[in-house]
Amino acid sequence: MGLIFHNLIKFHDADDIIRKNMKVLEDYEEIRLSEASGRISAEDVYSRNNLPLFSRSQVDGYAILASDITGASYDLPVRLELAGETNIGEKAVNFPGHGKCIKVPTGGVIPVGADAMVPFEDTKADGNEILFFSSVNRFNELSNAGIDVIRGEKILNAHSMVDSRNIAVLASTGIGTINVIRKIRIGIISTGNELLYPGDPYQEGKIYDSNSLSISAELLKYPAFNVKDYGIIVDDLTKIRNAIDKSIDENDVTITIGSTSAGDHDMVYKLLGEKRPGIIFHGIRVKPGKPAIFAMSGEKIVFGLPGFPVSSMMILHSLLIPNLFRKTGFEFSEVVVDAITGGRFELHEGNTDLLLIKLVRNGNGYMAYQVLGNSGSISRISKATGYSIIDSRTSFMDMGSNIKVRLFTPSIPSILIFGQYLPAMEKLPHYISSISTFVEGGYNEIQRSMENGDADAYVWNYEEIPESTSYDSSICIKVPYGIAYSKENYRTMAISYRGSGLYEESLEISKGKDITYLDHPEIICDYVKNGRCDAGITYKQYADMYSLKFIEMGKIIFRIYINKKSMKFSDLENSFKSIAGSQ
Repeated sequence: MGLIFHNLIKFHDADDIIRKNMKVLEDYEEIRLSEASGRISAEDVYSRNNLPLFSRSQVDGYAILASDITGASYDLPVRLELAGETNIGEKAVNFPGHGKCIKVPTGGVIPVGADAMVPFEDTKADGNEILFFSSVNRFNELSNAGIDVIRGEKILNAHSMVDSRNIAVLASTGIGTINVIRKIRIGIISTGNELLYPGDPYQEGKIYDSNSLSISAELLKYPAFNVKDYGIIVDDLTKIRNAIDKSIDENDVTITIGSTSAGDHDMVYKLLGEKRPGIIFHGIRVKPGKPAIFAMSGEKIVFGLPGFPVSSMMILHSLLIPNLFRKTGFEFSEVVVDAITGGRFELHEGNTDLLLIKLVRNGNGYMAYQVLGNSGSISRISKATGYSIIDSRTSFMDMGSNIKVRLFTPSIPSILIFGQYLPAMEKLPHYISSISTFVEGGYNEIQRSMENGDADAYVWNYEEIPESTSYDSSICIKVPYGIAYSKENYRTMAISYRGSGLYEESLEISKGKDITYLDHPEIICDYVKNGRCDAGITYKQYADMYSLKFIEMGKIIFRIYINKKSMKFSDLENSFKSIAGSQ
């Protein structure tokens, strides 16, 4: 079986194979129109009535014969006798003929024989007569029966997703129920001895199962799916086999999470190999998500997703969801926007890269920034606006390249803050944080971005001070740093490996120690607190958070450069000044 995993197929070939094996369901059910949003229609639907159902007025006014007020003006108004009025919901009355008018409310039935409406504001009442001050064309402010939809017209295509717009039309023509494809039944199985249920007490060496919850939540966004979670199954061959068999028996599609690699302790691929026809492919030339499996048991579908959260979510979005919809006959497509890369993107040459992307509005377009991290870094998903599918022919994509981004959310930030991570930035007020995104960058990246004026604000903590008249640099925030420790005579020390002012200060202080490089100053304190190292160089606020002993070595100066051309200049200035004042 291990050989299967090494016979990697191309991403687009994997998509084609899945597509060809997704047999469209023929089962349907009749449901009330009020329950139809998000469901997939099972048949073409035709209107039973005209829409509007009758000729109606679009204004509050008077029904007339247009020829009666030809030539009317403010100097020579035309007088017509008020011959009656109609009310909403009443049947049509016959129009009494020339020289008359009838009062009709908005939405009211046009009297039979009248051919125009005149709004109240273009008239004046004078006893039992109405003065008209201008002529109108025939059918003025009328909505004639059938002008929108005629009886027998197709108003919904088969295998389309029903939405509020469809429901409005269907309801308006008198349709109260609709036939839809039954829900796709999907079973989810998480595997692994290391998994804990969220809410359970933490155990050393264990991790909380986030995959099943996030995947269920994503699938349940779509009313066309029914999801059943079979819980966490420990790494026991019999227990996993029983869970898979039960899910296959009860569902159209089974999704397993974890145990998909070809290691000695990975069991899912071995069990799926027992099915017939069994594993169709195992391993895709894609990053992340390489160990993904597609298998079948009879006509039942099984997807094996990797255990790393980003891997599983990216395969879910790019391969599973579009193909799950194909079982309903609906061609699912995500909202895609064009963007320009705001930095150099790291790629995996010869593979398809599924890149998590942060987008920010830039003029009439979008700038795209890569959300870096490994496939186990689940927070990357929440930080991303969307993702891109790139067939990578090189190991990088240059800054300024065109890229297409598939959106996770329609909410795209309009403020870009670029540079070094400032702990106090978490205190930015909601009216700024809710519409902004932060992109971390090193010395050269910040310099290039500042030259282009890409960001609304830059956070800089290097000793060298950039000179530019395009930015206001009057705000400085001083953050105490030093040594957080658990042992007086520390030998092992953790420092931040990212290029920054803190990193530069750490190099001299940590000379002669056994060094561990970590991503973030806060994680340094976690390592010290849990005995993974004796000491670390970090910010004081993190040492205080972990109740660690602390030797202050100085202050890192964060300089805030606010783009004078930013539409949010004043808001950013006030926000960062409030942070500076609270330090």
